[in-house]
Amino acid sequence: MSRLSKKDVHAALDRAAKNILDARGDDPFVSRKDIRLKLNTLSGVEQQLTSIFYRFMDHRDHKPGARITETDVRGTLAYAKEKLIDKYDVNNNGLSKAEIAEMSLTARLAVRLARMMKEDQVSSGKKSTATIVEGLKALGEGLYFPAWANEADAFLQVFQREANLENLSRESFRETLGLSLVDRAEAVYFFQQGVEELAWIFENYEDFEAEADQEKFQTLLDFMIANLRDITHIIVGEDGLRSNSEYPVYLVGITPDGDLVGFETTTVWT
Repeated sequence: MSRLSKKDVHAALDRAAKNILDARGDDPFVSRKDIRLKLNTLSGVEQQLTSIFYRFMDHRDHKPGARITETDVRGTLAYAKEKLIDKYDVNNNGLSKAEIAEMSLTARLAVRLARMMKEDQVSSGKKSTATIVEGLKALGEGLYFPAWANEADAFLQVFQREANLENLSRESFRETLGLSLVDRAEAVYFFQQGVEELAWIFENYEDFEAEADQEKFQTLLDFMIANLRDITHIIVGEDGLRSNSEYPVYLVGITPDGDLVGFETTTVWT
């Protein structure tokens, strides 16, 4: 993964700071009630960063009765850029993967938002299938499928099928893969659509070797949400009909080109 400019990460912190200032009501202070209402209008990593950045500045000004003002926001923003971001760019040549791994959670959230903002600026989030596939290869490397109390060494393998899909359904998936209409071992048995399903899978990845694995899963999920539509979790084969108890699993969506792209893996049901 290429180095990330500090300027891009600063822009992500700027957005979080603006969200906090925008939360103010008729008075010049940002209360905890103000920020709760503002967070309800946000989502994903932007919501997470705004929330943790507010708590960060609230902790810095922890005196009884203290309230967050624009001066507090500006001061904390300058401090965060210097202490949470800039000092990790040791050689002043952009932030490397290793340097980012050493950062605090607040800074890593800012990095994630910075990458998403940068993606939005390039082609308005509409990438070619080839570009999306390359992104999935890089982000999915070394990760495995954690759901269903999986007994297989089910590492994620990038999946791609050329198609011209308007939407993803059981029927369009079966036709794209050329699955049998009559063989129950090739039936589209489990078909769960929605980002929430994919998020549930990744959030329940229990065997973390390091906190960085959780970050990798979340970064992968962010990338899929930004670039694929109709994201779906699919298992092929009716329960009990595969002799080796190993069932194909797909975590896929549709690219702007209409192709079916995502990951293929397996689960073992015994």
